[in-house]
Amino acid sequence: MPDNPKQPREYDAVLGGKNPPPVDGVVLGGLEGAKRSFANSDENYRVLALSQLINYRQEGWDLVIQALKDPSKRVQLAAYKLLRDISELKVKQAILEFNPYRFFECVYTI
Repeated sequence: MPDNPKQPREYDAVLGGKNPPPVDGVVLGGLEGAKRSFANSDENYRVLALSQLINYRQEGWDLVIQALKDPSKRVQLAAYKLLRDISELKVKQAILEFNPYRFFECVYTI
């Protein structure tokens, strides 16, 4: 049976009523809902959206790769952590071009 894009999938959230979305949740479901959250100016929404986008393979991965260049270091680091274990060539290339060492902190000096 072919996939119906209008049917909810395993990782989809549910579209709610007219109340504003909770600060720590995503209410619009599917890839479109994750894209909307990713476009939000609040970095908390963008970080949450990344964990959903990663489940949508190629289309979601493209957006997570874009997040490696996000103005927020927190979003960049979240994207890196999600992408680093994916063996897809495009993802591996993006990881190679990304410098995670700037997130390291010197604990001891000699």
